[in-house]
Amino acid sequence: RIHGFWRIDLMLSRTAENLYWISRYLERAESMARLLDVGYRMSLFPSMKGFHSEWESVLSAAGVKSGYLSKYDKIEQSKVQDYLFFDKDNPSSVFNCVLNARNNALVVRTSFTREAWLAINQTYREILEFKKEDYSLSDIPRFTEWTIQNVNMFRGAVSSLLRNDGYHFLFLGSFIERADNSARLLDVKYYVLLPSSTHVGGNLDNLQWSVLLRSLSSFRAFRWAYDGDITSSKIADFFILNNDCSRSLSFCVNKIVSHLNGLKCSSEKVSDIYNGLKNVHESVQGNTIESIIDKGLHEYVGDFIMNINNLDQNIQKQFF
Repeated sequence: RIHGFWRIDLMLSRTAENLYWISRYLERAESMARLLDVGYRMSLFPSMKGFHSEWESVLSAAGVKSGYLSKYDKIEQSKVQDYLFFDKDNPSSVFNCVLNARNNALVVRTSFTREAWLAINQTYREILEFKKEDYSLSDIPRFTEWTIQNVNMFRGAVSSLLRNDGYHFLFLGSFIERADNSARLLDVKYYVLLPSSTHVGGNLDNLQWSVLLRSLSSFRAFRWAYDGDITSSKIADFFILNNDCSRSLSFCVNKIVSHLNGLKCSSEKVSDIYNGLKNVHESVQGNTIESIIDKGLHEYVGDFIMNINNLDQNIQKQFF
């Protein structure tokens, strides 16, 4: 009997792990696509002398710059786009994310709806066809839009799932990945893409923020929330502290806490995980954007990324 219960517990753990990684891989695929869209849109505008390449910034935000430079000598638009979307040597490419999500979904097909499985499998079959095509730089907007649409199709398909532990692990993975990616996007815009503080608030700065908002499908939401006045501090507030922005750090942390509290499998493990998250949760609830900027936005975001990575490791250690 004890052995039987142990096997059931092990099966539940493996199911939870697969669901956790399905959502993380699909969220990462969407983030790579949005990063590509940011780079593509910004590449359409002339760069000022002395500025970092927007494609170098995109690689830095994606966390794959070292991997790219180990394969290629120069940072070129066509190579960066292929590396982020199709390259099998890049673990975070859209292609690999879709492949890994499908491989995990194959193991737990009975744990979510038929529509959710079809959404993942259709995405996989279509990206295989894309990979066979001869594509040009102008095809990137089509690829990025396709990725975003298909990930959203999966999200819609899982909305009818039972709100059990499997559901909560699925969305834990999604919001942990989104929190990390939102923080990296914010950091690369503020610290890498615009390297000189003298340009903050200038035309190029505001243009880059506008492109970032549009690529995250948040331009109209921001204008609605802040009366249309685009400033760096307001956009930083939007992406860090605004509880109504679905990609803000605050929103993601609140969702992580909510899904942790929804788990019924082990209250002791949940309490231990939350204790490690408590400071981050209090930080995004109790800070003002002025205090964050005074401390240093880059330092704040760097600490946040480190804490989210620690949270991810703690969840995997405790449950998987």
